[in-house]
Amino acid sequence: MKKLLNLILLLFFAGLSSCEKKNTAVEGTVSNMSDLKIPVGFTWENSKDIYFDITITDNRFNDAVHVVSIYDADPALNGKLLSKGSASLKIPFATKVYLPNTVKEVFIVKTAPDNTSSIQKVPISGLKLNVQLSATLKNNLNTLAGTNIIAGIDDSPNCNTGCTQTITTSNTNINVNNGDLICITGSNITVGFNGNGGTVRICGTNVTVQNASLNNSALLIITKTGSATFSNLNMNGSNSTFINYGTATVNGSFSPGGSFTNENTFSTTGDFNLNSNSNFMNNGIISIGGTMNVNTNNVTTNNGSITATQNFQLNDNSRFVNNCFLWVKANYNHNSNATLQNYNLVKVNNTATINGTGELALYNGAMLKTTNMTVNGKIKGYGSTSLVKVSGNTTINSGRIENAIQYCDLNGIETNNNAQFTGGAVQACSLYVPVTNCNTEGNGTAPPADSDNDGVMDAQDEYPNDPNKAYNNYYPSSSPSSGATVAFEDQWPIKGDYDLNDVVVSYRYKIVTNAQNKVVQVNGDYTLHASGAGYSTGFAVEFPTLCSSVSGVSGGTLEAGQTKAVIKIFDDIRDEMQEWNTLPGKPVSPLKKYSVSFNVSNGPALNTFGLGSYNPFIWNGGLGNGRNHEIHLPGKTPTSLGTTSIFGTGDDNSNVSAARYYVTSTGLPWAIDIPIKPFNYPVEYMNITGGYLKFQGWAESGGSQFADWYSNTQSGYRNSGNLFLP
Repeated sequence: MKKLLNLILLLFFAGLSSCEKKNTAVEGTVSNMSDLKIPVGFTWENSKDIYFDITITDNRFNDAVHVVSIYDADPALNGKLLSKGSASLKIPFATKVYLPNTVKEVFIVKTAPDNTSSIQKVPISGLKLNVQLSATLKNNLNTLAGTNIIAGIDDSPNCNTGCTQTITTSNTNINVNNGDLICITGSNITVGFNGNGGTVRICGTNVTVQNASLNNSALLIITKTGSATFSNLNMNGSNSTFINYGTATVNGSFSPGGSFTNENTFSTTGDFNLNSNSNFMNNGIISIGGTMNVNTNNVTTNNGSITATQNFQLNDNSRFVNNCFLWVKANYNHNSNATLQNYNLVKVNNTATINGTGELALYNGAMLKTTNMTVNGKIKGYGSTSLVKVSGNTTINSGRIENAIQYCDLNGIETNNNAQFTGGAVQACSLYVPVTNCNTEGNGTAPPADSDNDGVMDAQDEYPNDPNKAYNNYYPSSSPSSGATVAFEDQWPIKGDYDLNDVVVSYRYKIVTNAQNKVVQVNGDYTLHASGAGYSTGFAVEFPTLCSSVSGVSGGTLEAGQTKAVIKIFDDIRDEMQEWNTLPGKPVSPLKKYSVSFNVSNGPALNTFGLGSYNPFIWNGGLGNGRNHEIHLPGKTPTSLGTTSIFGTGDDNSNVSAARYYVTSTGLPWAIDIPIKPFNYPVEYMNITGGYLKFQGWAESGGSQFADWYSNTQSGYRNSGNLFLP
């Protein structure tokens, strides 16, 4: 009878609940949430669990540990770490990562026991990905095996299909127009072509090209079976493209005016000039008979090996990224406002000069080796310490060496005109830089390989002196500014107004694992953004490990009486935040931050524990309810203390036997998780479709359309007037 009375009270007061909040609503005309046509089985997830099973086939080190790291983008281009762990010939690295549905690929780095690394781009093609990592990469360039090159040769097109004309014999007068696909398959022939659009593919070997012009949007491809020598190659069109998957030589100078990508072997006998607004990517080996001139303000990237027989000239306002090996056999000249980002080795036979406001940036153990050095600009270290090594003379003219840099002049700095060593930069030669396939020079003596004897080399061990810890894993990523957000309605089992601002909490996790990829510590950062709830509402998170395995809790409370570990963040939202932070023009409370940490003994494997939102929930303490009145994300189960007695009452359509939880009969949830921080939630009383104009399309398509509905990257996605923007 008491339960029935409580239910009657719930139904009666549901219509009054808006009065319990406040009556200063921002009105708006939006679709009624009940009118949404939600597909059966839609989970309301903006992310999905991806299981990775990563095996090692590199048998160079017997059964020693290789370290596997998964990034959300190319780490050389600021990709962020997601998950990291051990793998060997016998035991794979298995992990589970909650990836936003907008993410279509990840980058996996394998670091071998000798600290050499390889990287592989992996498309997200299903919910379980089986990946094999070998000693060498798919391009099998022997001199670069195991380096940080993203091999592209296997992506090479061919001349088997689609050709509008096939050239098998010599022809020096080929015209290529829009829509044409000219396939050159003959070997030991001489050709010439004028491209005013269309595509030329060279699949034959030992092809001599007397004259070649790429105008407008013309595309030239040398396939992985092709090889060609050009006596004259003109890229005149700013939209023209040249991609080399095979072997190409240009007799004389080469000046790409559009986009040039090298995936294999390319050489010139003269200069190599990157002109204004040209785009350049090298994933293979380039040999330049003259000088390399970089004149473009676009990013030019070397993921492989470049050798310039003469000089390397980085001109004003240009930018160059070196991820592997750049060898300059004469002089390196770095002009004002230019930037070189070096992640591996730059080697200069004669003199390296940094001028004016130019910056030579070295990242995470990178190295510049030169005979002589003149510093008129800035050398700056980022991340872990990098090395500048000079075997001849150093001249510093009001230059600056900053941050994580060891400057090693084997003879001492010969000319020092007011040099500035700041931010931790020092004069020393002791830094250990390992020899790798990208850096064949190296420096110093290797430190102890494994100080804590956990099987993970110190260079890859986040906790080199703690045998119980080895790796940091993150959700959403290693970026300190990253985060996800969970937003709740608080009137379950009655539908609310779907402004999803009753409780809004952003969060970020760091999960620490040991060398066996077992979870040993959980660290969570939470921020309370909004407290539109009209009740004494609490917030907690259930984690997928036994309550009895948790110890050392700080920043929260381990709840008694639970089977799984439940950490209470707060008991009553009204004690945490005075204002609601949902009403435009009204007073705003500061955001409330919480940091929680706890240890896990006999912890689960990382692929079981996972990286994601876990099971966040609130409980509604109003209208006679108690702690057991839990409200979860759709599909999540209540904790051991949560009630199931009112499942299927009010608007709720939960059914334990059907494994259906916290949705209405039309499929609407009481909470939603969004993989961004901050999430601009709707203003008071405005349902979410009024602020996010693609939300309806996303929901009614079952998530197949507008997966980025919460973003602000395209016009027409938001009505900012209906969102709370503090």
